[in-house]
Amino acid sequence: EVAPPLRPGAGEGAEPLIELRQVRRRFVTRGAWFSQGHIVDAVKDVSFAVYPGEFVGIVGESASGKTTVARLIVGLDCPTSGEVLIRGRPVEPDDPEARLLRLETLQIVFQDPQSALNPRRNVLTLLTQEVEARRSAPAERAALAGALLREVGMPPDCLRRYPAQLSGGQRQRVNIGRALCVAPRLLVADEIVSGLDVSVQAQILNLLLRLRDELDIALLLISHDLSVVRYLCTRVFVMYRGEVVESGPTEQVFAAPRHAYTKALLAAVPPDDPDAPWPPDQVAAD
Repeated sequence: EVAPPLRPGAGEGAEPLIELRQVRRRFVTRGAWFSQGHIVDAVKDVSFAVYPGEFVGIVGESASGKTTVARLIVGLDCPTSGEVLIRGRPVEPDDPEARLLRLETLQIVFQDPQSALNPRRNVLTLLTQEVEARRSAPAERAALAGALLREVGMPPDCLRRYPAQLSGGQRQRVNIGRALCVAPRLLVADEIVSGLDVSVQAQILNLLLRLRDELDIALLLISHDLSVVRYLCTRVFVMYRGEVVESGPTEQVFAAPRHAYTKALLAAVPPDDPDAPWPPDQVAAD
């Protein structure tokens, strides 16, 4: 099953929420005392944009550059060259106004909710962590936490619990709810369901679709799981060794891949039919 299509008009004629223009991130590795380090381009001249209401996926194997792209977008790293634009404005490291615009526009949902959530905070303070600097009244903060908890489909009695008292799926819901605290336009999600069992994965994916429909949120999903990307995303970018080697509508790319690397990724996905022969290399050998 595939996700519902992008609503008519979503993103059409709108300003991109985020845009990358020829972005490159270069690292210089240190060699041993008797050798020189060498240059590694983790991201090579990547350009794309995400529009309001869009669900976009980035796929590729480990070390393909997916997570580096996410870090560049949310400001955890800076590009060596090229530009990252938030709602049409180039983001510079020392520009406080651009930094504030980034915080208002996007939030990141981390892969491992257990390590992302402070075990000494209860759910109420975790959900409203982003507004602590405003010194809101306790009743106002509790009301906001309750609303966020309802958004992510958790019962109100969870507010006083701590992360250790929650399941993996509940912790990830809290992680998503915390990202929604400041009403972002875009969620950047890096492998957010990879550590969850299949039934909990389905709940989280359907939660994201509901949030899209109700709150008009866009999503940039970083994942190695092609089935998750196919279910959620209307567009996909395939990364290989730091470059985008193929992109387009998800169904089009997955149904008729052009690049050899995309074909190899799809060939590694087990078929839906349990009786179908797999893996492909074994079939060829037979």
